[in-house]
Amino acid sequence: MVTSLVTSKQGIYVDGTFGKGGHTRALAAALNKSATLVGIDQDASLLETFDQSGIAQSLHLVHANFENLDQALRAMGIQQVNGILFDLGLNSATLEDAARGFSFDRNGPLDMRFDQSKSLTAAKVLNEYDEKSLSKILFEYGEEKAARKMAAAITKRRKTTSLETTADLRTIVAELTPHKYLVKALSRVFQAIRIEVNHEFEALRSGLEKGLDLLVPGGRLAVISYHSLEDRIVKRYFQSQALQSAPPEIQPYQTTVPGRVKLVTRKPIVPSVEEIKENPRARSAKLRVVERIS
Repeated sequence: MVTSLVTSKQGIYVDGTFGKGGHTRALAAALNKSATLVGIDQDASLLETFDQSGIAQSLHLVHANFENLDQALRAMGIQQVNGILFDLGLNSATLEDAARGFSFDRNGPLDMRFDQSKSLTAAKVLNEYDEKSLSKILFEYGEEKAARKMAAAITKRRKTTSLETTADLRTIVAELTPHKYLVKALSRVFQAIRIEVNHEFEALRSGLEKGLDLLVPGGRLAVISYHSLEDRIVKRYFQSQALQSAPPEIQPYQTTVPGRVKLVTRKPIVPSVEEIKENPRARSAKLRVVERIS
């Protein structure tokens, strides 16, 4: 990842999904001491507990969503940067904390907020959204074939008892799913609700646009995605910026012209067998990188 992102060893680099700071540490090891690092995360607890020892560069930690990348950087007087990374994976510590409500394996409140200062929770989505909206979320964000049945079951259940815990949601999914398919169904349903709670796709589209705008010519934007829906958003946006419609005067002869980026990775980089053995959660990861040329 670092070798694909770093083009100037004394530049400014942004880790837009800071998490536990692993990528930032890798960047620090590849950069000169004069470089600047910015770590952004919407989970304030991860920023507060990070140990900055061992990082020689100037490091700024900011509590924000990367969809507000431009505001966060300009508040520090930074107008342009040399590289930006978005790692769209869930932090394992957050996932494993039952109190956060992300995991169907651990009973806890239906929360699912990355940013605890926000008001929308999974419980509000499940108890207040109408049946049609729930069905749409489960189908579009989770690709769940039984979306209509599950939405109907959720709305029926909440007429008598509200859904408050991850176990409540798991019970509904289990009642509508053959046991051998249960884990996949739970993964799809929990993913869909989490994406809605955190407006993940809207944030991703905004972050991609603002990220490219902030790059210096020659700067790079790298995105690591973990499921097909978010990878599709990244792929299509990068492709749209690599090629643009030709001006009218040449369209009879040429329909497209080079855009403002070049694709550093025409096909996504995927983890090696050794990397997957070391970190099984990386098995579905796809890295895409573009470089701004204008």
